[in-house]
Amino acid sequence: MKLSVSIVSLVQLALATQYTLAAQYLGYHSPYSFDCNYQHSPQWMTLIPSSTNLTSLSIPGTHDTMTSVVVGPVFQCQNHHLATQLEAGIRYFDIRARLENNTLQIYHQDANTQHSYPEVLTTLFEFLESNPGETILMRLKEESTAINSTIDFLTAFNYYRLNDTKTAPGCGKHFWVPPQPGPTYIPSLGELRSKILILQNFGSDPAEYGVKWESPLLAIEDDYDIPDLYAGLDEKFGAITDGLTAAKQGIEGNDGKLYLSHLSASVGVLPIEAAAGTKNGSVVGMNDRTGKWLAAGNGGKTGVVIIDFPGMDLVHQVLGRNF
Repeated sequence: MKLSVSIVSLVQLALATQYTLAAQYLGYHSPYSFDCNYQHSPQWMTLIPSSTNLTSLSIPGTHDTMTSVVVGPVFQCQNHHLATQLEAGIRYFDIRARLENNTLQIYHQDANTQHSYPEVLTTLFEFLESNPGETILMRLKEESTAINSTIDFLTAFNYYRLNDTKTAPGCGKHFWVPPQPGPTYIPSLGELRSKILILQNFGSDPAEYGVKWESPLLAIEDDYDIPDLYAGLDEKFGAITDGLTAAKQGIEGNDGKLYLSHLSASVGVLPIEAAAGTKNGSVVGMNDRTGKWLAAGNGGKTGVVIIDFPGMDLVHQVLGRNF
């Protein structure tokens, strides 16, 4: 008996040490950042009734989702791959595709992430095949200007949707198709099981392939331009809590809008500093401030919470609002 207890204690100690180490990355320390790989929630949507409005859920997401291998601190916003984020329960993804040599490659502004749009799609399709009760929200944004290309973005998008042998079957099966261009509502969870809802940040209005990013159906907080690391982040946190409070009120009032609150900031500050604070701890980042705010019982249903370098405890705080 003593041996069993000792083994259990050692395992618990090892896990606790593992979590502590996981909350550190590149010299930054943050209990609500970096370790979303320890959150395992691949089927949390499956447990929710199909009649539930998507707009009433609390959904963790990532900003500039594919930047885990970007070299340098200016453009890197993540430290885990898309597949890891999916397993952690993250269901909103910010995909920035740039037309290059008539293909769609994933960029953050002018920084190549070393990932392609087909790679993103096949990863999403594989996850939905294994977890058909889940739903994915994908903001697809046309990033920057085309490089050495003779076609436009929409032509490339439709090639992968309709003609490419690797991606077209999955697009046909897993893309949610609006009943008419410029849909007038956000679908229910039941309508979106095993589907990808595209938040269309490309092409013309009305949206033909999902919901337009600038649609009145979306309420977006995205105060990303922070001129000063110290005073600016205080203002940013005010915008976040205002957005989360508005989400609570809108969801409780059943206003039919999808609320999206960005914790991220990348102009005037490094994304990692906005998320996790400074290395010396003189500034507390948005992940820790928001995680503690939620843990204290503030707000309600959150809508979509879009995060740089998400941590296990922050993802858990958002997901917990659904149950």
